[in-house]
Amino acid sequence: MREIAAEVLRYFQENLLAAAVVALITGFLASKTVAHGEKANIAGYFFVGVLGSFLGQFAIRYFGLKETLDQVAGLWLIFDMLAAYLGSFVIATMFHFLKPQ
Repeated sequence: MREIAAEVLRYFQENLLAAAVVALITGFLASKTVAHGEKANIAGYFFVGVLGSFLGQFAIRYFGLKETLDQVAGLWLIFDMLAAYLGSFVIATMFHFLKPQ
């Protein structure tokens, strides 16, 4: 698992700008999906997005989907967005249920 986490971190370091933009967009979308009427700030969206992106990329590599997704290399941004959104949705849901009322 440690090797997978290191591989995901290397991937984010190689694609830093794309990863930051994807994290911000997916963090915003996931946070608004989970808690529609709640107000948050850009830092909160970015935090949820970064954790969600990491979780999504980790899951792709853990389940061995990376090689399959690399065969359609032209669609890497779509797959990154989808993985980041699903991961961000999980993180935003956990934050929503665990935060004090």
